[in-house]
Amino acid sequence: MMASTDISKVDKFGHAAWEIASPTGARAIVSERGATLLSWQPEPGVEVLAGHQSKEELEAGAGARSMILAPWSGPIADATYTFDGRDIQVDDAVRAYSLAYLQDFHVVSAGTTLSMETVIKPCDSYPWTCQVSVHFSLDSGADGEEHLSITLEAKNLSDEPAPIAVGWHPYFMLPGMETVSNLGLSIPARTKILTDRRGVPLPGESAYGGVNTPVVIDYLGSASLNDYYRGLVPDNYGVVATRVVTPSTNASVVLTQEPGEAAVVHIDTGDCLERDPRTAIALAPMSAVADSFNRPDAVGSVRVEPGQSRQMTATLTFRR
Repeated sequence: MMASTDISKVDKFGHAAWEIASPTGARAIVSERGATLLSWQPEPGVEVLAGHQSKEELEAGAGARSMILAPWSGPIADATYTFDGRDIQVDDAVRAYSLAYLQDFHVVSAGTTLSMETVIKPCDSYPWTCQVSVHFSLDSGADGEEHLSITLEAKNLSDEPAPIAVGWHPYFMLPGMETVSNLGLSIPARTKILTDRRGVPLPGESAYGGVNTPVVIDYLGSASLNDYYRGLVPDNYGVVATRVVTPSTNASVVLTQEPGEAAVVHIDTGDCLERDPRTAIALAPMSAVADSFNRPDAVGSVRVEPGQSRQMTATLTFRR
């Protein structure tokens, strides 16, 4: 009989965490603080997640490493937004990050999938009630590839409509990689979202620039990326596959997302990370563009009626 996935409780950086161990030897560790993925080893001893390395980093959400983004994703311009005629001021400490990383999640189930949830209660920055659920699982493919999947759901528990956008922001490093400069990248997108120096999309249609599909960079070199893409093009399986690869070894991490749920992918070469800049790259699926709460063209993609949810699923695949 084939062994099953094992999930056990551990302590990591002073917070309760959960280790998922698959029969193939792949492992992942998720902290209850922020439902933050701290480690992913698709092969024993091979770490590909550039996660937090201390309690201080975890609690500060430093660099947004593996951050669950809810109930908004990406920076909010000028720390203000308006929804249904209400003007809301956002605390500077969360304007770029969102609120979920401050929450302690509790485990709902830990069978073959680790399921966690929390409730974000009304506050000055977000005067609605939002339940955030996160599900992590490990799996392997027939050709030896290893998968880590996450499903993220944010539910409006208020008695009125609320704005909700979700996302996830993991950084990766590949075996033998010392800098992102040696990586190649492929993004199946038709549109690049043009931003200002704050990372906020330009107003209206001026934010959307056409690109050749797919966007392929064989060698990053000195290129510095902090870019958002939409107009994502699904493959024959109906998912969008963004790929980062080390050409010298052909090791790769592929992010797949469903464009109907996660219409945007964010690529960040980590130049602004305080610790170890340009040693990891972010592939981040998002349900809406950054600053979506302030964009008239995003109203339909963020408005959630009472009792309804916004959900997305993303899968990471490691091959070499």
